[in-house]
Amino acid sequence: MSGPRTMLSVTAALCVALWSARGGAGEPKERLPGIAGAPASVSALRSPYDGDREATGAGRKLYAMHCASCHGERGEGWGNAPSLISDQVRHASPGALYWFVTNGDLRRGMPAWSRLSEPRRWQLVAFLRDLN
Repeated sequence: MSGPRTMLSVTAALCVALWSARGGAGEPKERLPGIAGAPASVSALRSPYDGDREATGAGRKLYAMHCASCHGERGEGWGNAPSLISDQVRHASPGALYWFVTNGDLRRGMPAWSRLSEPRRWQLVAFLRDLN
């Protein structure tokens, strides 16, 4: 049965699906900026380095190599780079921080650090948690 009624039903279903995916108002839903845009599923991720001073030290070195030029030596931020000692970072879960370090936000100037190994990204998270 591939008559006009079937085509109309399929078309209507597709329109409803597209309308829902776009938020119902014709505009696509945008991901929240920064760490707030992390999916809820990553919030439950736990750092393998919680309380590990050695990992925090390694994260400090990684931060100096990759992050300090934009965010400042102590994470105070400057120019377009936000402060990493802010409430948003302080209250973010380790999983959300890991997700953001991994994915970045290129539209706002934050590169993705997915090329760093998973342990190194977690070490950066350990250092960021220690900053706060």
